Amino acid sequence: MQKDSEQCKEKDKGLITLLVVLTVVGAAAGFIFMDTFYGGGKVQGYFSTVFQKEGDGSENGSSVVAQGKMAIDESSRSTFVTLGQSFLLCTKDGVKFFNEMGDRKWNDTFNMTTPQLIHEGEFAAVGDMSGKTVRVYDEDGLLYTVQTDGELMQFALNVNGYLSIVSKESNAYRIQIYNPSGTLLKGRVEESHGVFPLSSDVSDDNKAFVVSYMDTTDVEPIGRVLFFYINPNDSENYTDSMFAAVEKSGEIIPIIGFMQGGVLVAVSDKAVYGVSSGGQEVWNYPLDNMVKQVSLSNKNYVVLGLGEGIANRDGRAEGSVCWIDKSGRESAFYEGEGDIKYLNASEQGVVIGVDKIYFGLRHTGKMAWSYRATADVRDILPMERLETVMLVSKNEAVITDMKGFQKVRPILVEETTNKHEVVGGTDNGKENILGGNTLSNQAEQENGTEENQEQPHVAE
Repeated sequence: MQKDSEQCKEKDKGLITLLVVLTVVGAAAGFIFMDTFYGGGKVQGYFSTVFQKEGDGSENGSSVVAQGKMAIDESSRSTFVTLGQSFLLCTKDGVKFFNEMGDRKWNDTFNMTTPQLIHEGEFAAVGDMSGKTVRVYDEDGLLYTVQTDGELMQFALNVNGYLSIVSKESNAYRIQIYNPSGTLLKGRVEESHGVFPLSSDVSDDNKAFVVSYMDTTDVEPIGRVLFFYINPNDSENYTDSMFAAVEKSGEIIPIIGFMQGGVLVAVSDKAVYGVSSGGQEVWNYPLDNMVKQVSLSNKNYVVLGLGEGIANRDGRAEGSVCWIDKSGRESAFYEGEGDIKYLNASEQGVVIGVDKIYFGLRHTGKMAWSYRATADVRDILPMERLETVMLVSKNEAVITDMKGFQKVRPILVEETTNKHEVVGGTDNGKENILGGNTLSNQAEQENGTEENQEQPHVAE
């Protein structure tokens, strides 16, 4: 009782500034910001490096065999989204759409301090995370612009171009839903003291929007996911249009996003949850490791890059990647090694980065290629297939083919501990697809013996 009293007194003095959580789920999940922090480093402990850090740019460049390339300005905050052979380039000065390298289709100019680019299906949106503007595009150019009254915190798209926005005003948070014509369909104001919206998304049937909240009004934080109807005809029998809620005591839920089939995925610091379109929890996937990277960009899978194991739990190897499908089943697993600092999931596959070594992984968990970078790498984005990528550094973007496997390990280990066994069966009730294969063994299984493997074309 005394401990609880002390905690309450401490809380009454005012919450300390929340860790800013910026989530790149790409696509539907958008970006997440938290401006207050509650309790013991919980978000920082479990989601410490969900967001990538830029390199210092001190390394010398490496050469690749380029199918096409363009120079970029390091100070322009360049971000790319690939769409098969075409791609979008976003900078603080505007957005450009390219049919292919060197073939620009359109250009929209603006001035943003901190632009963030997301895309979903045939739609893309750019928001100024230091301002109040969101601009929405399709492949033919600008569709509409939204100006918020408060500072933009988070935004997300659905496959039909519907936009959800979370913004912060002086004494309240505002959630707004727009259709592809830029018409405001729904607005919600959150003025409750100690309650913070973290993320939002719109269902792909355009009927509902969902908001994840953190409630700090009790001794422990409470994570809530609330479901609201968009259309007045659906919501007339519900107070404030809310028709369902999921609540998790002692958890924080900073990441949400709709998957194929309408299931909502909610990622907390303790588990991944699947919630039906009616708001019922239908599955959960407990986390035995800290999560270093999360992606909902491929709406068929939740892709998790795992960190260290959680105390008193039977965790996986640090650096591993697991795929969770929309039914909550672990459909694939890759046993890696080291600290995953980069993860990009797409329809073609998953690219992860450990130190300066990057791996292309198929959605079966098998490794397709590896690449050792000698210069800083901002992004490696698959194009129309996993082996053809856009390699983005601080000064240029290059389209190139990844071929073969680097005979290297993500981290250096002593020879006496560099021993792995091929493990079959299951691990803690979950299917262990790749078992304990080393990177070199796995490469040999897919491409033959080491002598017959085609070596990467990248010069170190």
